[in-house]
Amino acid sequence: MDIRLFSPYFLGSYGENNHEFEDIFLEFFRDHVYWRRSFHPEDLPPVSIIEKQSSHYLETMAKTKQELHKLSADLKQSVPFSNPRYIGHMASDLLLPGMLAQFITALYNPNNVTEEAAPVTVKMELEVGNKLAQMFGYNLDVDKGAVAWGHLTSGGTVANYQSLWMFRSVKYYPLAVKRCGELADIDFVDGQGRSLQSMSTWELMNLSIDEVVQIRVNCLNKLKAMGDEKYDELIELLREQRIEHQGHIDFFELHEDLKQPVVFVPATAHYSWVKAMKILGIGSKNLWQVPTDEKMRLDPTALKQLLLKAKSENRTVLAVIGVLGTTEFGTVDPIADIVSLRDEMIRDEGLNYYIHVDAAWGGYLSSVFRDEDNRMREHEAVKAGFKYFPSVKVYNAFAALCETDSITVDPHKLGYMPFGSGAFIARNKNMCGFVVQEAAYVFDKKNRFVEPEPKLNQLGQYIMEGSKPGAAAAASYVAQNVLPLNAEHFGKLPASTIRTTEVFYHKIVALSEKLAGKATLIAPIEPDTNLICLAINPAGNSSTRVLNDFTRKVFEHIKIEKSTPMFSKEFIGSYTSIFRKNINDKVAHNLCIKLGLDPHSFVRDVEQVEYQDNALFVLRHTLMNPWLSDDKNGVTYMDMYLNYLEEIILKVVEQ
Repeated sequence: MDIRLFSPYFLGSYGENNHEFEDIFLEFFRDHVYWRRSFHPEDLPPVSIIEKQSSHYLETMAKTKQELHKLSADLKQSVPFSNPRYIGHMASDLLLPGMLAQFITALYNPNNVTEEAAPVTVKMELEVGNKLAQMFGYNLDVDKGAVAWGHLTSGGTVANYQSLWMFRSVKYYPLAVKRCGELADIDFVDGQGRSLQSMSTWELMNLSIDEVVQIRVNCLNKLKAMGDEKYDELIELLREQRIEHQGHIDFFELHEDLKQPVVFVPATAHYSWVKAMKILGIGSKNLWQVPTDEKMRLDPTALKQLLLKAKSENRTVLAVIGVLGTTEFGTVDPIADIVSLRDEMIRDEGLNYYIHVDAAWGGYLSSVFRDEDNRMREHEAVKAGFKYFPSVKVYNAFAALCETDSITVDPHKLGYMPFGSGAFIARNKNMCGFVVQEAAYVFDKKNRFVEPEPKLNQLGQYIMEGSKPGAAAAASYVAQNVLPLNAEHFGKLPASTIRTTEVFYHKIVALSEKLAGKATLIAPIEPDTNLICLAINPAGNSSTRVLNDFTRKVFEHIKIEKSTPMFSKEFIGSYTSIFRKNINDKVAHNLCIKLGLDPHSFVRDVEQVEYQDNALFVLRHTLMNPWLSDDKNGVTYMDMYLNYLEEIILKVVEQ
């Protein structure tokens, strides 16, 4: 692919599109000023020409400019994410349409908490959610079943919180309805006509989201039929039985056969999941880690064993979390296996769990798998543009996204949007009805009950955040309209970075051969996406501790330090660690053999202050900048980096 295709997409690492940016922004800034002046132009402006000549006014403007000069000077020490010499964390240059849209919309300062405060950008946010849902294969046609819904968040962490928050509300709802029925002597039924009173706690805690939604519909319809006055009384009784009202302690006292739920995450999961368990009061001890395989993907066999363990302890499984592109290694969990295992567990064990995919990093790669009609492309068609990507496992993972219950994705990562912009996408929009922060009923002028359509444009009722910037929604909305989320448009951008990663992977092998006798260099985890790690061991060393010490010295040359001027850095990278406790014995042994380490030096747990033997310190590279393969300097940035890395390694070897 010709990377010149991306020339109009970004401001550019050297500000190449500065005139275009300036011209467009100035045009729409002037348009904004005209808009301000057009609202009741008969009013005299509050800031008069005479006031603008006062000493106070001139002094304030001078102070403002002075502070902005200081700010600009300080910002020169910012991390140069836009430059292809930056290959560290998940940040790169920003899409020009999105950045301009955000700047321009910020002048209007819409608050997307409600349509009243943002009549334009709330609609944009919901449309962004719809487009992301389509990219994941979720349904938007009311005639074809549950309809998806999504919105933007401040980042993937909040989106992850929201998944468990909504899951918990849905999961415990049937118990509240049953309790309400017992107290009011009413027999509520599920979608199949089964009496909830006849169902066990285990059965009620293992229903699908769609089944619980139907229970809610049946319950409300039955209460409505009893008349307005009785409805109000019973809806309040139902509200009082819910876990949101009772709190965990009182709710579990009412349901003595119920135990705290568990949530399963792969060992590679983001730390936000631990925080989510603490915030929701479920407890971090109930976050069960699933071991990973040699590719650092969730191990389905280990997951099944843990699910059976939960069943044997009569523990409800609230959710299984799959990761679509881990933040440390870029690996893609076997989502298809998680989905098929759920079917098996429902059939054989009566155990049902909700599935959330943390696709904060890899979610936008779904665009590579979608054609212009938003259909899933065939594996061979996708694979045609790459050497390895996507493997069968990875392809199946993306194909299975449509069968999950919710997804986190970050526009501010592989969507190339400004911070902070995450997104939460739900397969069934009716989950919102379980967390709404006002009564789920209203009365019309005749004082008769009316069940309204969900007001999903009143975002503040259904989300964890309060005020939220409409400018972020406008950024994603405009960018998605310029570059639709399919393989022929936006998908070409992440696809080019995957190809760069494949080339990088091969060049690492060549560099390792070149360094023979000096150091061993390997990619310990084969990349599933455009994240790749490197492990480096000096020749003749068999100690994990020495390897870690050596790699840290290499990293000193590419890490950001306050004491070192940013402009003195040739390249800027990042690091991570492969913890022994997160991989099985076979994987750990193979890694040690490849690196020439004594497997006994790579231990599960050890108490050390400075150096640890229970982890491998590795260099971590995020290859998302589209200009890494640019060769206008006579050599690509990728080759420049590898040459520099070789130079550093040899220097550290000599030291």
